[in-house]
Amino acid sequence: MPILNYVSQTAQSVNVTYADMPAGAALVFHNETSGTDVPAQNGALAAGSGSADIAIPQLVAGQYRLRAQHGREYLAETVKFYI
Repeated sequence: MPILNYVSQTAQSVNVTYADMPAGAALVFHNETSGTDVPAQNGALAAGSGSADIAIPQLVAGQYRLRAQHGREYLAETVKFYI
């Protein structure tokens, strides 16, 4: 079962760790208020386990989660965080 964990963030990026990711998993920033998804610019994760700094794109301020997806299937998501 894939796992995606929020670790920390700066004004420019969100740091995550992940495990059991399939090849080709991509990340999106999910806006908790509007329900919209914005693809992460460098959001492709390597297969397996690791860590990554994900650049924060131009987003409306608010509450977000990072979600890992493969095609249209959601695999895992982080806890909520604020931008």
